[in-house]
Amino acid sequence: MAEDVMKMLGEDVVLCDGGMILEARWRGYDTPAAIVEHPDAIRQIHRDFLNAGSQVLEAVTWFTSRSQLDRHFGWGGRLDEVNRMGVQLAKEASSGTAPVGGCLVSTRTGSWEGDPIFDPQDPSSRDRAKAEWDEQIAVLVDAGADFLIPETFHRLDEVLVCLECCKKTSVPTMVFMGMSRMTQDGATAAECARVLAGEGADVVGLVCNGTPEGMLNLVTEMRQAVDVPVAWQPNGFGPGGKDTRVSLDVMAGFAVKAKAEGINLIGACCGAGPNVIRAMARALGRAPDAV
Repeated sequence: MAEDVMKMLGEDVVLCDGGMILEARWRGYDTPAAIVEHPDAIRQIHRDFLNAGSQVLEAVTWFTSRSQLDRHFGWGGRLDEVNRMGVQLAKEASSGTAPVGGCLVSTRTGSWEGDPIFDPQDPSSRDRAKAEWDEQIAVLVDAGADFLIPETFHRLDEVLVCLECCKKTSVPTMVFMGMSRMTQDGATAAECARVLAGEGADVVGLVCNGTPEGMLNLVTEMRQAVDVPVAWQPNGFGPGGKDTRVSLDVMAGFAVKAKAEGINLIGACCGAGPNVIRAMARALGRAPDAV
């Protein structure tokens, strides 16, 4: 049985996984379609992160709400199947020993830009967004997700709506902002942390956007602003974007620095595969190859 993730965070630094979507694409599999079309491949990627040292896993449930599935694949009627299997594959990869998070994303990113469900200028859009997330959350929790992760949100006002939906459940909620200096609606990292913690987020943090060094500076501001656990999952790309990769030694060094700053959950995101997690694990004094 998977250990309680909040208990784990209270005992030591917890190592999360890395960039599942890009890792799958680099291996030749598009997500979320691969969840049902190539489940063995997705299960193996989860297992590779676990063997590299990840103590918790994130299901590949990005862009898998009803409207998102319908828009991408015409799969609106397969929401239950895709989300349920996404959680199941992550659980199977660890034989049920690692806590699994069910991921939720903004309605304003990727192909949704220009036609989002949530519109800050339209109060009625809150109900549309809630219905979208409520349906997906219900499946994720029923499938056995041990916690929920609204992540890579660029606006504080939108993620607060998603957090409200998550807090209707009994599982912990980790909220990871995707931001550079400020959110699109003008909130700093510290302000995000305080507001989110005040509204019931069990863990707050940053994921993906910006360089690892810049993100570490911002997440340190979050750490200083709140008492709840704080998470940091930088992407593996350098200042040149997707044409450059941060070296394993540098990523490992950032993990050590994050621990020294009191960050509780450390992982990675786009561009960071199992090799990055393994380097981080070793730098943190873990023995991942023994898993």
